[in-house]
Amino acid sequence: MKKSAQEIRAYWDNRALIDSSAQSTTMDLWLRNIEAEFLVQSIEKYNPKSICDVGCGDGLTTLRCAEESPSRTFTGFDYSASMINNALKNLNTHGIKNTTFYTGDITEEIGAKGFDFIYSTRCLINLPDWIAQAKALMQIKKLLGSDGIYVMIENFIESHGMLNSLRADFDLPPIQVRDHNTFFERDKLMAQMTEDFNVLEDINISSTYYMVSRVVYSAICKDKNITPDYNDIHHRLASRLPFSGEFGPVRAIVFKKKN
Repeated sequence: MKKSAQEIRAYWDNRALIDSSAQSTTMDLWLRNIEAEFLVQSIEKYNPKSICDVGCGDGLTTLRCAEESPSRTFTGFDYSASMINNALKNLNTHGIKNTTFYTGDITEEIGAKGFDFIYSTRCLINLPDWIAQAKALMQIKKLLGSDGIYVMIENFIESHGMLNSLRADFDLPPIQVRDHNTFFERDKLMAQMTEDFNVLEDINISSTYYMVSRVVYSAICKDKNITPDYNDIHHRLASRLPFSGEFGPVRAIVFKKKN
């Protein structure tokens, strides 16, 4: 059964309390590395001065980007106070001076505005439905300054379905969408976003990685009757491959706010 907004927040609060490692937001650190690399390259490409991480979780992605860009300012917020507590600890450990973290909910009014560059990484899929997601997207628009960039790294149901179709060809069971997630429908998203944004890039950044890690490697594990391991070398090598295809749920869409 799908979780409510309150249950989803409690889930992430509990995750942060029991696991303060880099796997507190996802067990798949190689996927997280792909996302972070894309963001580092995008920040370099679009050259913003002020950057905001919406739903920053433990802050490690924020801190990685900030470390690569010491002349820029970074702000991260998350509605889980426990996650922000971990982010502040990570900030102190890394000793980075150009980053601020605070507790905030993207579905509500946020005080700071005028950011040049905003991104989310698998944050908005943790809202309970499309209504809440659409509200969050409108808030992101408000947070952006004129001509601001929003990099949306989120999960999409269509490419998730294509992944499961490919897995079926190898006699692998479908990967279920977890009960605290609501994956985006691409056409519905674009119908709303293109009123206020131009699309600069639209790339499935997880397809090659998922074909290797969730199909080839999973088939090997099934054949050998072993449990898949996120730290297996297949994941590491797959994370270095170029993007290709539509067989992974996570895509990156770069939007530019219209004047």
